[in-house]
Amino acid sequence: MLEYADPVRSRSVLLVVLLALAGCRGCAGCSEDDAEEQEERDMQRDHFWRARIAVVGRGTVKTAVAAFDCTSDGATQRGDCGPKLVRFKEGAPPLLKALPAPGWRFERWGSRIREPDGGTHPRRGPMPDGLVYLNGFGYSDTGELETVTAVFVPDAADAQVGVQP
Repeated sequence: MLEYADPVRSRSVLLVVLLALAGCRGCAGCSEDDAEEQEERDMQRDHFWRARIAVVGRGTVKTAVAAFDCTSDGATQRGDCGPKLVRFKEGAPPLLKALPAPGWRFERWGSRIREPDGGTHPRRGPMPDGLVYLNGFGYSDTGELETVTAVFVPDAADAQVGVQP
């Protein structure tokens, strides 16, 4: 333990330490406020997603916002399937929803990314396993095109209806 022979100097050192600690606490509060303000600014920024929808089987993929409404009868795809660049705010992303046709059920999502140079790769991270699809987005258009595939299959339960043993 350090001891100072001069009590004035000891008080000065103590005062400097206390001010430094108080200043750090104040900075932390400011940092939290700055972080909250940055988060609010980020919520207002435009996000971008360049996508195309592919439907396998019979069903529809659509968004609540006017971005995609793509339907397949099993042979032909029609509607607003893209490709298109979608611009949106963070709080209102273009969630894709899979809607199977009668007698069909949604089985899975698939995704493939085409880079601007033509190379392709699967989506990074886990694939959604429910009726709704959402991918990560960015604050700028990177030129990447994501082809999102919704796979619908005949519903085995519906196929068994009316069949007598």
